[in-house]
Amino acid sequence: MSIKTDPLNLYNIREATEDDLPQILDIYNERVLNSTALFLYDTIPLENRQIWFRDCKAKGYPIIVAADKETDVAIAYASLGQHRPHPCFVLTAEISIYIHVDHHRRGLGRLLLEELIAIAEKMQLRSLIAAITSENSPSIQLFNQYQFTLAGTFHDSGYKFGRFLDVTFLERIIKAKAVEFEGAASFTSFPWGHYRYGIE
Repeated sequence: MSIKTDPLNLYNIREATEDDLPQILDIYNERVLNSTALFLYDTIPLENRQIWFRDCKAKGYPIIVAADKETDVAIAYASLGQHRPHPCFVLTAEISIYIHVDHHRRGLGRLLLEELIAIAEKMQLRSLIAAITSENSPSIQLFNQYQFTLAGTFHDSGYKFGRFLDVTFLERIIKAKAVEFEGAASFTSFPWGHYRYGIE
């Protein structure tokens, strides 16, 4: 009988840095080549992740990593990103979580999802959206456990590995106090440079 280990005994959760981008790129490209999690045929260069990182940071969206406690090497990462470029959508974010294939089934997905929800609450976001390939039932079940509900399914919307794939869209309304704004909605940025896991 296997004994589950608390992932916090093995990994630190911290904000990502540009030094993590080679590891983030490796995780991303492995999923491109070997899974239907990403709808790309070809791997991407490091410059792509550099642009993504700087854009997220400039716009105030979080990127966090789970890093090996001994080496500080990132083996998983999670982020919130812009749902739509229009300002009326500023309080809705899309959530992404990717884990190195050698570190699956260690509780990291759950840990990172919990933390992103907590971050979203502190940022006073109103809703989170997750787009998951419909055949990825473990990920869908995980999100369901955290009050994400079905928003809809896009059928045959992607084509990879010689077959059409459906995409399931899940949503969660953040249970924060309803806020009313005079005029445009106000966005609270992620506290880059000041984030510490587990600290209110």
